[in-house]
Amino acid sequence: MKRLFSGEIFFALFLLSGLFKKSIEFLPFDLAALFLILTFLSIVKRTYKNPAIHKVSVMPLVIFMSFTALIFISFFYSPNIELTQDKTIKFILLTTPAFVFPFFLLRTKESLIKFLITLAFISTVMALFSLPMIFERGGSLGFVGFNDGNYLGLARASGLGISILLFLGLLNDRFKRYRILFLLSIVAVLISLIASGARMPLIAVAIAFLMLIVSSIKIKNGFIKYPKYYNKIVGLVILLLIPLFWAYNQGYFNSIIFRFETLLQTNNSGASVSARTDRYMSAIDIWKENFLFGAGFGSFGDFYNSDVALDYPHNLFLEVISELGLVGLLVIIALFFVAFTRFLNLAKLKGIRSQNLFITVIITFLIIFINAMVSGDINGNRILFTFISIICLLPLIFRKEINEIKLEQDHTQ
Repeated sequence: MKRLFSGEIFFALFLLSGLFKKSIEFLPFDLAALFLILTFLSIVKRTYKNPAIHKVSVMPLVIFMSFTALIFISFFYSPNIELTQDKTIKFILLTTPAFVFPFFLLRTKESLIKFLITLAFISTVMALFSLPMIFERGGSLGFVGFNDGNYLGLARASGLGISILLFLGLLNDRFKRYRILFLLSIVAVLISLIASGARMPLIAVAIAFLMLIVSSIKIKNGFIKYPKYYNKIVGLVILLLIPLFWAYNQGYFNSIIFRFETLLQTNNSGASVSARTDRYMSAIDIWKENFLFGAGFGSFGDFYNSDVALDYPHNLFLEVISELGLVGLLVIIALFFVAFTRFLNLAKLKGIRSQNLFITVIITFLIIFINAMVSGDINGNRILFTFISIICLLPLIFRKEINEIKLEQDHTQ
C-alpha cells in the first residue's frame, strides 16, 4: 500500500492532471492542487530525514532562480500587468514545482523508474479511455481528447508514454514478465496518438526515434553496427502493422491524414505553417523593439493581434526572447547547456549510455523538447522543465556506475 502513496506517483499525477482533471467533475477539489500538496508533503518528509542538497542541484537551481527573477522584474515595464500577473502565478504554481521537485524527489534510480512508469501508466489509461471515443467517431473528421476535447494533451501524454513503455518496459529485461502487458499498452497508446488528430506530438515521436537510430548506427570497416535491441524493435514494428492497418481501414486515422494535408494551406487558424510563421515573425518584431529585457512576461498576447489574451508564439525560445529579451534567452539557454553538458559526459560512457533508463530519459526529453518548439507556452510545457532537471540529476542517479568506471580506469592505468 505504501508504494501506491509515494511522492513519485503524486508528482507524475500532478504533471499530467491538467490533461484529464476537468473530465472528473464530481470531485469537490482541484486535482492538480491536491497532487501538488501531496507531492510537497512527501518532499518535506524526505528532506527532514535527509536535508542535504547534492552539488549537482546547485547550478540548475541558481539559473532557474535567475530566470524567475527576470520574470518579476518584468512587472516594472510590462504593458499589461494583468496578463503578466496571470502568467506568473501559473509559472510559480505549476512550472516552478515541475522543475524544482525532481531535485528532492528523483535522486535515485528506483525513484526515477517509479516516476516514469507512473507517467506511462497514466498515458495508457488515458489511451484506453480514448478508444471508445475513437471508435464512436469512426471515419469522420474530428479531434479526440479530454477536458473539452484537449486532443493535444492526449497526444502529448501518448508520445511520452510510447518511449517509456518501449525502452523502459518492453525492451527492459527487468520487466520481461510484463512484456505482453507493455506490448498491448503500446498498441493502445499508438492508436490513441495517431487517431487523436494532433500532428506535432506524432512528428516529435518520429523525429526523436529517427535521431536515436541515426546516432546509434555506426559504419566501421564496411560493416554496419547497431544496438542489439534494434532487432526487437523491428519485430515490434512488424507486429504493430497488424492493429495499425486495421485502424487505418476503419478510418480512425482520417483526421490526422486530413490535418497533414492542411499543413501547407495559407490561413491564420493555427492549423497551418503560415499561422505559426506569422507568430514567429511577430515574436521577433516584439524582441527587436524590446531587445535586452523583452516586452514583459505574458505580453505577447497583448502585442499580437489575437482574440486570445494569453497567446504565445508556439516556440519556447521565441516566447522567452519576445517577453524577457536577450537576457532571458541567455539564461534559459544556460539551463539547457548545463543539462546538455551532463548528458554528453554520461553519453561517452558505454556502461551508462546503453542502459534502458538512460535511453528512456533522453528519448522522452527529445519528444517533449521537439513538441515545445512548435506548440504550447512555457507553462503548458512545464514537463519539459521536469526532464531538464532529471537530466541534470543523471550524474547523481548513475553515480554508482560512474564510480565503477573511474575505479576500472584507475586499475588499467
